[in-house]
Amino acid sequence: MMSEPAESGRLDQLLRTVDFFKPVATRRGFMQKLMLVGGGAAAGAAGLGRVIGVFADAATDFVNAAVGAERIGIAFYGNALGAGSPYSMPGDAATRTLLNSSHRSYFQAAFNQESSHLTTLLGAGGSFPFAHFGFPAGTFGSPDSMLAMGMQLESIFIGAYLGAVKAAAGSGNAFVAEAAAQICGIECEHRVLINDIAGISPPNDRFYEGDVGSPSNDLGNTGMRSTVYATARDAVNALLALHITPAA
Repeated sequence: MMSEPAESGRLDQLLRTVDFFKPVATRRGFMQKLMLVGGGAAAGAAGLGRVIGVFADAATDFVNAAVGAERIGIAFYGNALGAGSPYSMPGDAATRTLLNSSHRSYFQAAFNQESSHLTTLLGAGGSFPFAHFGFPAGTFGSPDSMLAMGMQLESIFIGAYLGAVKAAAGSGNAFVAEAAAQICGIECEHRVLINDIAGISPPNDRFYEGDVGSPSNDLGNTGMRSTVYATARDAVNALLALHITPAA
């Protein structure tokens, strides 16, 4: 989070050069802009980690990293459905049915939602240099391994968007903060749906995300809190720890 007034002013000036971040008088205007935005090297994991070092500032870092995260999310849901995606690596998609018809509907909806998030982030000026992502061998070989990956991914996505809310709010950028909060809410839904498919009871298993309170034995509060990432680099490193491989 930037604390110096000069840095805050610099962030505001930079973001206002992107049409998406220009002042909007009302919430309705902001939502209209969200609806209207459009979005449009091969390297190893070490290269992905270095990308974050060249980003501009905390709020913009999170927007850019989120482009990569959403592509990973799209690849995950597409692979789980057996269809792949524009961001999947060849051979990664499931070759057998991992979900029943009802749960396939959950995942198709999640695929569509992640795709919409990506469009919004690209329209906001976000960019990420890697477009394809490979998953560890066996990720889509069984329902259990696939769901385990999904749980980890969604927890990282939630923590990254919470970090984006904090960074953007701290620098006075309401547009990034609000967009991140709205997307974060949907990522929480995805985690609950994955928990439900995995048989976790209850699937909505925490009172709060982040560091507000702690898990307990109370019904609805047994789940571990998501880590709120202080920087986009931290969120990317968490994804790298899952052995996801980026490529151009």
